[in-house]
Amino acid sequence: MSLNPSRPASSELVELHVFYVPEGSWNYKLNTISIEVINKFISAGFIRVSPQLTLQALRERLGEFLGEDAVTEKFLFLKCIGNNLAVVKEKQESELKLKSFAPPYVCNISNSY
Repeated sequence: MSLNPSRPASSELVELHVFYVPEGSWNYKLNTISIEVINKFISAGFIRVSPQLTLQALRERLGEFLGEDAVTEKFLFLKCIGNNLAVVKEKQESELKLKSFAPPYVCNISNSY
């Protein structure tokens, strides 16, 4: 049980892993990243959020999770499409919920990369 009544219990939250993606990893023509380069991603840590939040709502609150210095417009949400990670379009951010980006729904990426 949470001591703060407005904050959900930990069991109601999901952990999302936030990464920095090196700029040279992008395929600008297709606006994707090959899953072969995920081992070059740099972990920024985990954030705990409600699975019912939309991506748009998370974007609006990123400063709370990552510090006020975070430049939220530089953050991109990526979704697994085949062997690539594709950028989620802005209009989709208001429709997609975070539960789609948490285990077990995230990409199954082989350790062979």
